[in-house]
Amino acid sequence: MNKKILTTALLLLTTLAGSAQQLTYDSYMQRVMQNNTAAVAQAMNIDIAREELRSSKRYNDPTLSLQYANNEDWDKELGQSIAANLGCTFTFGVRRAGIRLARKELQATTAVFNDYMRNLHADATLAYLRHIRAKELLRIAESREEYMQQLALSDSLRYLRGEIAKTAWIETRLAAGLTHNTRLQAEAQMRNTAVELGYYMGSFEGIETLEAAGTLDKAAGTLESPESYIDKALANRADIIAACDRVEIAEAERKLGRALRRTDLQLSVGAEYNKADPTFTKLMVGAAIPLKFSNLNRGARLKEQAKIKQAQESLADTRMMVTGEVLQAYNDCRIANEQKATFTRGMMNETAELLNSKRKAYQMGEISFVDFIETERSDNMMQEEYINALYQSAAGFVELERSVGVTIKAAE
Repeated sequence: MNKKILTTALLLLTTLAGSAQQLTYDSYMQRVMQNNTAAVAQAMNIDIAREELRSSKRYNDPTLSLQYANNEDWDKELGQSIAANLGCTFTFGVRRAGIRLARKELQATTAVFNDYMRNLHADATLAYLRHIRAKELLRIAESREEYMQQLALSDSLRYLRGEIAKTAWIETRLAAGLTHNTRLQAEAQMRNTAVELGYYMGSFEGIETLEAAGTLDKAAGTLESPESYIDKALANRADIIAACDRVEIAEAERKLGRALRRTDLQLSVGAEYNKADPTFTKLMVGAAIPLKFSNLNRGARLKEQAKIKQAQESLADTRMMVTGEVLQAYNDCRIANEQKATFTRGMMNETAELLNSKRKAYQMGEISFVDFIETERSDNMMQEEYINALYQSAAGFVELERSVGVTIKAAE
């Protein structure tokens, strides 16, 4: 009966694995860049800034005024008049400075969006790697459960034949139950990482059968010198470009303020009709120059200079921050690669050989179940540590890519 249950479970797992929806990294990232809801919302900031630029190109609106006068002499009707006046204020350099400022703000908004997409690309890639790690850990848990179920079935037959004690059979059965719970936990973790992939792709449809393609051992490359990564980061990081744009925005705001402080010119033209002399229509042309005594207040100028200085200091701080991030990411990536290399130099083969020898010794009755299960747990822990080391190495390259701001070519 137990053998039939085990066979049915294995067939069910095989069927579920065969129906899994394979998702390649390229198709995944394409869906992320096109459908991620947060990215779509962030992209609207560019549309808003573009419309601000269009709005800055408008001209000053003219002013139309109408005037009616009456001296209340209703009998003679000689004191009534109607006047119309059309005027407009001309500012010198304000429109051009406003367009320049709006254009710089559009550039800064685009740089901020590119910086957001840089982080989104890295976060989505890490989610993809976490799903692969969960898939590999689930594979280890399923293999361990399958073996322990077979061992429990074998020990039950050995107990019935009187070859082992009842306590040994109970220990095997309990260990098999624990491996089942471990497999369930690993399966839940894989499903949760699939949900995370669905979030980044902007849709949870079909995530029950979603499975990321690929392995972790091919997701890393060869490190260059840290100075080369720093140079690339200082030249390509979108947040540095945005900080440079903010300096230019502060300078554009100063030019706009200077244009606003210039003297304006108000021109007007009008006509007046008076009933006292219907044959005569009075034409009027006028000009007005505002007296801007407010320019004597130097607060606006000092504020503009302070904002430029602040933007320059912020740019310097951003450069320092980027340099620090690159150095930290480089160190983490280097250490992760060294840890990965530790496993690939034969540790996995040695633990596998040790486990096989312990299995044979247990089946022959040379060692106790406690001795065997400790070795089995050590092997399982070693496999999990190996998967985690592969993940940390791949994730280290992703974080290094994030800190540099460009795609680092990984080994195929």
